Amino acid sequence: MTNPRTLELRPDGPMILTAHAKQLVAAAMYRKGKAFVGAAMLVRTYGGDEYVVLHLICQGIELVLKAILLAIDYDKYCSRLKHLGHDLLKTAREVVTVVGATPLKPILTTELKELANLYQQHVLRYGTAFDILVEPSTIPSAVVVARIHAVMRLAQRRLPSLRARL
Repeated sequence: MTNPRTLELRPDGPMILTAHAKQLVAAAMYRKGKAFVGAAMLVRTYGGDEYVVLHLICQGIELVLKAILLAIDYDKYCSRLKHLGHDLLKTAREVVTVVGATPLKPILTTELKELANLYQQHVLRYGTAFDILVEPSTIPSAVVVARIHAVMRLAQRRLPSLRARL
């Protein structure tokens, strides 16, 4: 028997998944994304490092949005996840298009674009000169946080498969 820890466990990995298993994968990704956002709020509430908060928010957004795409059409979007990379703005626009939502408002686009840029360059994760030049509390995130909470509430109502448990 193969050791499951040695398997390549990516969403597009070597296993052939049933339709049910695909929904479980999407739900697992969604739960992790939701947990990252929740962890960010806890870290912020208890006065933790704001760069860590911003990184967790971005990681949560990435997973939640990609999970929504997988829940809608796993086969179509599984292979596209790599193409979307860690680009939060591109992923958000893809979700908006797929679900037929109104385009992102300029204030949300601006905030998400700035966070996405920092997230993609790993500025939020690693220590750099940026840490001593920019006070992290000056990096706006309130609109993005409010919107991802709204997206998560809506996704759980409209995509019941995201509530699936293993």
